[in-house]
Amino acid sequence: MYRKFFVVLFLLGVVSLDNVWAHDPSKHKGKATIGEVTSIGNDRLELKTSTGTKMVMITETTKFERGNEKIVKDDLKVGDQVTLFGTTLATGEVVAREILLTKSEVRNGNSKRSGQKH
Repeated sequence: MYRKFFVVLFLLGVVSLDNVWAHDPSKHKGKATIGEVTSIGNDRLELKTSTGTKMVMITETTKFERGNEKIVKDDLKVGDQVTLFGTTLATGEVVAREILLTKSEVRNGNSKRSGQKH
């Protein structure tokens, strides 16, 4: 009896840890904006989305992540695919709360992040 209980408890723990370690954009609050970075400035970036170009304002409180790793704005490059969460202003500009780097551009057969061939 106790053995079954501990096995079930162990499996629940493993499933729970998987949810903590996985970085799923659906775990964030709000509607995501997904697109490709087309330009980067000091306090903003331009994002090409499926519905057109969006201007994204970056503040001192904007968080940047790749997977479960915290990164900084300087880690973003033109061509990167990102998912961002923030507030859309009446002007259409988005004030980013979180920017998640989802995919890096591949150059010359090498990933610019890891240097591994794909």
